[in-house]
Amino acid sequence: GRGGIQMTEEGGVRIDAANSTQSPDKKFAYHFAFTDTRKRALRQVRVEDVSDEKATLLLDQANPTLSARGQWIGDPEPLVPTDPRLTWLATVSDSVRVARFTLTFADGQTLTLLQGTLYPAGLKSAIRHAFGQNY
Repeated sequence: GRGGIQMTEEGGVRIDAANSTQSPDKKFAYHFAFTDTRKRALRQVRVEDVSDEKATLLLDQANPTLSARGQWIGDPEPLVPTDPRLTWLATVSDSVRVARFTLTFADGQTLTLLQGTLYPAGLKSAIRHAFGQNY
């Protein structure tokens, strides 16, 4: 979409974040968030990277809670640069990573949303440089 990848919205749920940052101890830290306008109770939230042939689990949280505004925030344990889930950082071209959010509500219903995130080649280079990989 205009200005980049659009945030997904479906079934009363809007993805607010599916991105990353560098943690204070120089690890790769994913950050996920969504808002449920219906503020439904949740049984489970799973976030997987489905960009490659095989899905990779990034976060699995049982009995998550929403804020008073209906927002959920998930920050999985940061990853070391050599973690196999980060092999895509080694490529020198732009990458679009796709996160699959699977929400299981207290009533047993499930909602699945896909959210893309663009990682331009220059940003990936900066991330590799921060990890001491100078290429």
